[in-house]
Amino acid sequence: MNFKFDIFIEAFPDIIPFIWTTLILALIAFTLALILSVILAIIVEYKVPVLFQIIKVYISFFRSTPMISQLFFFYFGVTPMIPFLKTAPPTISIILVLGMNEAAFMAETIRGALSSVDKGQYEAALVTGMTELQAMKRIVLPQAIRVAIPGLSNSFIGTIKGTSLGFTIGVVEIMAEAKLISSKNYRIMEAYMAALVIYWILIAILERGQKWLEKKINVAY
Repeated sequence: MNFKFDIFIEAFPDIIPFIWTTLILALIAFTLALILSVILAIIVEYKVPVLFQIIKVYISFFRSTPMISQLFFFYFGVTPMIPFLKTAPPTISIILVLGMNEAAFMAETIRGALSSVDKGQYEAALVTGMTELQAMKRIVLPQAIRVAIPGLSNSFIGTIKGTSLGFTIGVVEIMAEAKLISSKNYRIMEAYMAALVIYWILIAILERGQKWLEKKINVAY
């Protein structure tokens, strides 16, 4: 099948509006993942009894199994059994699965960042009268975030690419729109190539933003 450049160009106006859908899904999922990963990392780093063992199993499961399998299991298996999720749109499933999946990877990034902070600073904060929560919030986390930024930025990029799995359960984003276009004109290569180019440009912009942020943080310190 010959590649038709005009059809390739015509696909862009139809796909571009769905960039916002992809970004919104990624931002919500990443926010969920960030909150979860901080909690997971603290539990693992400080070996909280009972929770530590549970979290290690959670991290192992999500890091060791394909995300598409997790998505199908959650959407087709778990969702129908939970009343308030049974009628929820498929966007909820992709956000929750993406968030839980990325949290397992991000937890290791944040745990490593926490380990990089001298434990003497944490102990000194406790001696001065701070509570454990205050010491974590005021002393440890601000320093750990600086170390974690590169890894977290890569996780956000991974989250954006992960949203492409949403079309398998009916979420209309960049890949879903490309599929719809190809089903109308039967020009599969052109439609998916347009989607690939959009992802490529989007990720390239984010990578430039990541480098700028890293430079700003390094200057600040």
